[in-house]
Amino acid sequence: MIAREEGQYDRAHEIFGALAKEGNAEAQCELGRLYFDGLGVSQNFVTSLEWARKAADQNHAGGLNSVGVCYRNGLAVDADLDVAMSYFVRAAEQGSVKAMFNLGNMHDLGGELAHDPDQALSWYEKCLKADGSFALAAYRAGVLVLQGSDPDRDRAVGLLQIAADQSLADAQYTLGLVYDEGMGIPVNHAKARTYYLAAANQDHPAAQINLGNLYNEGIGGSKDHQKATEWYHRAAEMEVPAAEINMGKQYQMGWGVAKDMDEALAWYQRAANGGEPVAYLNIGLMYLNWDGIEQSDIDAALWLSKAAECGEPRAMRWMATLYDEGRGVPLNSVLALAYEQLAHDFGEATDGAAWHEFRQKLNDAEAEKALALAANWSVGMPGLRAG
Repeated sequence: MIAREEGQYDRAHEIFGALAKEGNAEAQCELGRLYFDGLGVSQNFVTSLEWARKAADQNHAGGLNSVGVCYRNGLAVDADLDVAMSYFVRAAEQGSVKAMFNLGNMHDLGGELAHDPDQALSWYEKCLKADGSFALAAYRAGVLVLQGSDPDRDRAVGLLQIAADQSLADAQYTLGLVYDEGMGIPVNHAKARTYYLAAANQDHPAAQINLGNLYNEGIGGSKDHQKATEWYHRAAEMEVPAAEINMGKQYQMGWGVAKDMDEALAWYQRAANGGEPVAYLNIGLMYLNWDGIEQSDIDAALWLSKAAECGEPRAMRWMATLYDEGRGVPLNSVLALAYEQLAHDFGEATDGAAWHEFRQKLNDAEAEKALALAANWSVGMPGLRAG
């Protein structure tokens, strides 16, 4: 074990191998793990499973869990969740905290089994009772408590803190979010910054973006557009569309960088290449309104239409305006009212003034047609057509 921890995998293989051949269950299990992870040997799930089975046949907790992992993931055997669970249960009965976690995780994810948060939380708690420092179990348990119908916020924070103290980035980010948004506890943006920073330093992109937002807005500490840009950039380098959009805005507004519309457009384009509707919206608005690039109503309409087709309500409102004014698209009062209605239906807050203005330009039959177009449209369908 020491040889493996020190990276002396050949030596570890030699020692485990000799003991495994003598029937030592612990060595058989550990030898299987070397093959599973490809440490000192070529990764080989078949050989890994063979050694894990030998340990499992001696009712060794680690071996039972390893066999369960293979059946859960279809490694060297056909995936079989029932068999996987039977091995995990046997391992859990022998005190394997990994098996307890795996059982909780299967009920938690809701992909393999029906999502059952009560069963998942029960197994995570058993895992933590056996090992109070099991970071992943504490993190997932904390999330489940937060998501419960009557969440115990203090308990959730305590569980997340266990994981965060062990530098689990997801837990640090989640704690940052709890303090940032005040999920049942007092808002504390300074603490939110601290936890976001811890996760951001581990290249957690959502934490980097949220930390950048706090710097950009001067919440929880000083306002620093340059630091905001630095954090957005780190997340954008991982091709995260939200970060790419934020980088575009930094250049568009000149926050933390020299104002540069071409650079802003390039960042928005990167996010758009990833299919991000807000990027479509921003590009459309740049062609429509902003200085620094050549204005083009036609290009604006194309991009805003793409955003609207994805269900972006702000883009729907702009499409209503374009059809009302005949900018980049043919003048069409029916489509103007239809898009204005869609924007309202998809959550854009309006005072109704534009809707009534568009409605007054139509007779009853035309208005009925416009509202029918909106009522029959859903995300994924092509943009509205007068027909």
